[in-house]
Amino acid sequence: MTKKLLLLTCASSALGMWAGVGHAATAAATATDQGATSVTELVVMAEKHEVSLQKVPVAVSVFTGAQRDTLGINTVADVTNFAPGFTYDPGNVHAFIRGLGRTSVNITNEQRVANYEDEFFVYSPYGLDKSSLFLSQEQIERGPQNVGGRNASGGSIDMISVRPTDTPYAEVRATIGNFGTYNLEAAASGQIAPGLDVRIAGFDKNQNQGYYTNLTGGPSEGDVVHEWYVEAQADWKPNDKFEFWARGFAEGWNGRGDAGSRLGFQNGSWNETTFSDASALIGGSLYGNPNFGYSAPNGNPTAFAAVQSYNAGLIAANNALPILPTGVTGTPGVAYQNPCNLCLGQPLVTSVSLLAPGILNNPSSFKNPNIFAASVPRRVQLANYDDFNYIMTYHFDGFDFKYTGGVQGYDYYLNDPGDGEGENTDVRSFTLATASPAISPLVINPLFQANYVEDDYWTDHDFTLQSTTDGPLQWTGGLFYYFQHYNQPYQVTAAEQPQFAAPLCLPALVGSALSCGTASSPAAAAAGAAAPNPNLQVAYFQYQFNVQTISPYGQVSYKFNDQLKLTGSLRWTQDQKNGTENTRYISLQALLSSPTAAAAGACGTGGIAGTGAASGACLPLYMLAGAATPTADVTQAVICSTGTGTTNLTPGVAPSAGNTSCLSGPLAYGVRSAAVIEANGDAHRALGTTTSAFTGGADLEWTPTPDIFTYLRYGRGYTSPSFNAGQVIANPASKPEYLNAYEIGYKENFGRNLLVDLAAFYYDYDEVQTPLSISNGGVVSSLFINVPKAVSEGVEAEVYWTPVKDLSFTLSYSYDHTAVQTACTGTVTSGVLTPAPNALCLIDTNDPGAIEPGAQPFPGQTTATRDQSVKGNPLPNAPENKIAMDLAYTFHFDPGDLILSGTYAWRDTQSGSLFNRFYNVAPSWDDVSIRALWKGPKDKYEIIAYVKNVFNTLQYTVGAAGAGLAGSATAVGLIEDTGYELNPPRTFGVEVRYKFF
Repeated sequence: MTKKLLLLTCASSALGMWAGVGHAATAAATATDQGATSVTELVVMAEKHEVSLQKVPVAVSVFTGAQRDTLGINTVADVTNFAPGFTYDPGNVHAFIRGLGRTSVNITNEQRVANYEDEFFVYSPYGLDKSSLFLSQEQIERGPQNVGGRNASGGSIDMISVRPTDTPYAEVRATIGNFGTYNLEAAASGQIAPGLDVRIAGFDKNQNQGYYTNLTGGPSEGDVVHEWYVEAQADWKPNDKFEFWARGFAEGWNGRGDAGSRLGFQNGSWNETTFSDASALIGGSLYGNPNFGYSAPNGNPTAFAAVQSYNAGLIAANNALPILPTGVTGTPGVAYQNPCNLCLGQPLVTSVSLLAPGILNNPSSFKNPNIFAASVPRRVQLANYDDFNYIMTYHFDGFDFKYTGGVQGYDYYLNDPGDGEGENTDVRSFTLATASPAISPLVINPLFQANYVEDDYWTDHDFTLQSTTDGPLQWTGGLFYYFQHYNQPYQVTAAEQPQFAAPLCLPALVGSALSCGTASSPAAAAAGAAAPNPNLQVAYFQYQFNVQTISPYGQVSYKFNDQLKLTGSLRWTQDQKNGTENTRYISLQALLSSPTAAAAGACGTGGIAGTGAASGACLPLYMLAGAATPTADVTQAVICSTGTGTTNLTPGVAPSAGNTSCLSGPLAYGVRSAAVIEANGDAHRALGTTTSAFTGGADLEWTPTPDIFTYLRYGRGYTSPSFNAGQVIANPASKPEYLNAYEIGYKENFGRNLLVDLAAFYYDYDEVQTPLSISNGGVVSSLFINVPKAVSEGVEAEVYWTPVKDLSFTLSYSYDHTAVQTACTGTVTSGVLTPAPNALCLIDTNDPGAIEPGAQPFPGQTTATRDQSVKGNPLPNAPENKIAMDLAYTFHFDPGDLILSGTYAWRDTQSGSLFNRFYNVAPSWDDVSIRALWKGPKDKYEIIAYVKNVFNTLQYTVGAAGAGLAGSATAVGLIEDTGYELNPPRTFGVEVRYKFF
């Protein structure tokens, strides 16, 4: 996560399709591009040299500063509305182009869309939301990028700065809006010496009230932020041979908004009847679902009754003798289950403490998604976000040498209640029943604190030689180098649950000699203690990597005549990724349901023998130990695959053969060393890969008339392997993915008043890297898989029309059909499926039995979890249809001009998962926004008034995120809880701009 603002970012106003074989860079237009009188005059950097917008052989969208101001394209939502084939995930900062995009917050997962700030490759387009005071152009190119910069299969996003001027210039802008919004921007530039121009600029942005109101009395959330930025530029041209430009900036923000903040709502019930929801990584099997507290007698009556009914059903099913625990009120055999069945059923909650009395279920709904109840607010911060980048050019006779380089980095922090149900609840704590009034009860304090960090920096350098003659043969050659280091620790702590400080070693409890790190003393070790857990961690995941990329590239084009031109490019890329990972799991839930090996036959395999054990009765540990119930280190049980080895594991020493696949034996792909359990209890190992690939492409251009331009294009894309780092799972690395992209385009200028750009494409996508939820040792985690075959195909259109002098019409439309093409095939023996080689058979952790509507289980399976097919399902975050239109009219007055504009946008449904199910699909939506811009005489001042999302509609940024829960107050069995991310509700404001000179 870096910035909610933009990965997706690039703003594309349907105003034109810019294109280029290489990454776009500095626009020929200067300042804010105010001089362009029509879109057909725009000049962009394509194939490493200036090209007219309508003469580049690939689909591209361009915004100039003036166009953005007129149409009001200044937010991420505006960009996605007008950019064909684009979607953006503001919560995770991911861009998608024609179905290709980064699908995980795991930094090892590469961006499919390359991002550039003034030709300098950056990890994400953090600054794309900057106003026209800072960016002169924003460009989005669709298709594989192979000439210059870093290769990217999806496309590129280019942010081009407003450059220093050689005459004095100074401007200030101020904005005020609803939700406590106020912003201040300023810039000044001029010449300080012959040939040396400088510029300084900065902003301070604030939103004091969030879009979502917390009913528990906590602070509002959603885009609450204070953000600041300051930059300096220098542009030096000592002679007509040498040019040097440089920029440096510092930036930061903090608050309850931006990437990782609350951006939507959950629609599910909070009345779950199970203490552990298997789909919630932290909120389920490792600790506890806080909303299970509603099953207390003083909680939600229907939840209380549902738990009683569920447990009573277990009694009947097991034909057991009802025994009521001492000190627990209720009807024996009805209100609670047989204590023996407590090992299999649900814990007994005697009371619950609520933050705000009366909130007994989820206040969010489709009718009012702007309210929520959460015990712990989300807080995010971006610090040490600094940059220095530069461009040096020397003009030789017949060719240019250009060197582009720089360094950039940031520290990102997210503190929240953790994944799962913990972040949406009114439950403060709840108390579990005991076997006797003399036993102090166990109080569950399920308010997690999750701390997520990204410590990231990178440097890249691009050296290019390019011909500058006028002959028919043109060439480009270069070398790109990239180095990145990142550290991404993530821990979830139970700050109010003291039992986590001194966990027992689960392997020791179940009779294994496997270690859980070094206990605090020999006596503690003898008693089965694990390494201490002073930070009260529930789970800890950490990895750090170094990434190095080297890419030589070249391109040659030949112009046969004024109508026909052929271009070919070739690139070789080598990617090296090397790092380490650590993880640890501490579980309270494990001891609640399966604390030790039970007496044979007493309670199956999960109980503690108690009074009457000989006759088949027993009690779970939480009823016998109460507040003294220990936690267990379950790291060994969770990491990697479920193995059968019990060979001794010494802390810090690689184990001998016999353990699970990550602890010994042949190393999986991407694993550099066997895992060890370190003295502090962490599982640790080294990861790494070195991969390389040839990519490139070719395009044929045909210009039958000066106003018509057509092209046929092929591009090859490649993405290096991703790691599911930080979890120490059996198979952490995916295989590389590849793309064969075919595109045909048609561009025509009808005079100077109508521009039409059309493109049709077909993508053949191999080994698509996709994260998939898996159940591993009872914990749901993420695993990268490769989808063998998928396609993306469609058409895109951008139209800009000025039928009369003062009236302009902009249209953007895209149709993008994506589909998985690999089916689930195999053979079923005794109800168990054995998938065929290269088949795609998947288990949906939100519906493991494949029983929900829309499931496609492979026939014949009789197991509790059933594999199913996803063939025909769309790729995530690829809406099939998307359209945006804008109408603007200029009224001329004395002494100024008034521009009125209105925008309409509509987006199709989109899925957030390969499982295209109702709980993963976000509905379609539309938007209406209006804007008025007054330009004073001599361009001295401007006043802008705007209303976005006029009708306050729900607008879904990406596909939904489903979570399968095990029960509710009204349904004991599988239910679904869906999370939605939203664009902001109705916002309005006024901006004033003043130019001093």
